[in-house]
Amino acid sequence: MRLWKKISIYFIYPACMLALGLFAGLGVQEFFYPNRQYVRQEEAGAGQEAENDVPVQAAGSQEQVITADTRYVVERFDLADSSRTRQEEPLPEQYIGMNREQFVDACEIYEASPSLEDQSRGFLSMYVERFSAQEVVIRKNYESSTRPEEFYLAVENNYVVVYEADKRTRFMSTGIPVQSLSDELVRELLNFKYVGSEEELYDFLESYSS
Repeated sequence: MRLWKKISIYFIYPACMLALGLFAGLGVQEFFYPNRQYVRQEEAGAGQEAENDVPVQAAGSQEQVITADTRYVVERFDLADSSRTRQEEPLPEQYIGMNREQFVDACEIYEASPSLEDQSRGFLSMYVERFSAQEVVIRKNYESSTRPEEFYLAVENNYVVVYEADKRTRFMSTGIPVQSLSDELVRELLNFKYVGSEEELYDFLESYSS
């Protein structure tokens, strides 16, 4: 019996004192910081809301790119008479998937080497007016005040070029290599081949550009 009392004194009494100390500590903490648990719950809720907002923000900042459904609109402005046209055209396939920066770079490349049709209209420059995944608008500037009525084809640096009637003023570069032409036609070009009208000129160029 005495042994049991000794065990109680050494083990049960300290355990009771420890329990009372913990309980008293929690009571003091609640007395001095009554809203701590509420604040922790609010912080946890705010953290969850922030995590939920991340996908929404990421979706809202998604980069705009050209797709197959993007409308492609071309505005043409003639400086000679200030005439302006606006027309939706088929979207060139090479533009699909481009962002604004890539599309601007592509337009600058085109500006340096425009199509034969644009050259015939007196093409000067182009730039991007509007860019989005829904619609792309570009503006092309022309100056068609003076159009020659006669042309001559010649060879320069192994490519076909077009001169005006004076045989000195270059009208355009065609990008057609002389290696792709017959020997007879090359001899004609070396002596300035005459082309009577602009329509005949482009019929000729289209037949050798394809």
